[in-house]
Amino acid sequence: MKKICIFILALALLLAGCGYRDNHPEWDESWTRFEDLLAAETPAGWILYEYNPTLSMGGIWYATWARGEERMVTNAEGEEAAAYDAQIYLLIKDCGSEDEAKANLADWIDREARSYQAGEPFERSVGGQSYSMLPLNAASADNPYSHGAAAFAVRGKLAISVEALCVDGFESEAQSILEQFLSGIHYGE
Repeated sequence: MKKICIFILALALLLAGCGYRDNHPEWDESWTRFEDLLAAETPAGWILYEYNPTLSMGGIWYATWARGEERMVTNAEGEEAAAYDAQIYLLIKDCGSEDEAKANLADWIDREARSYQAGEPFERSVGGQSYSMLPLNAASADNPYSHGAAAFAVRGKLAISVEALCVDGFESEAQSILEQFLSGIHYGE
């Protein structure tokens, strides 16, 4: 009886896996996929530092890429955290509707402006997607990143935020890093 139960369970798992359909077989296997919503290329010289697909059950996707030397810092909550010479943060939220995505994005932009000294916002299209760009400078001395750039977009019912943050003296400018990363994002339709 036990062998029959194991066989039925194995068959059920096999059949459940057969139901997956890749809507974007043209996407390279090396890209970081966020279901069929989008895929991000890892820029040359960078590593995928953190990616947790379990958050996707709540309609949120988050990943970070890092470059340079790792060092431990104490974050605002008093916890030890790793910081690199430069990091890219990607946050995607499925908001249910385009209006909700726009409201969510406005909240993210407001938080960004409170966390950093934000420069003048401007619009830029990269890879066919329009983004609101925001230059960033650290607002406090305990922030390991002295400067950065952020991009915000609404695509259908998705709110998308991308940040590139750098320490003083990093060899590339944050805006350049950000635009290079954005040009490697591939959107599903």
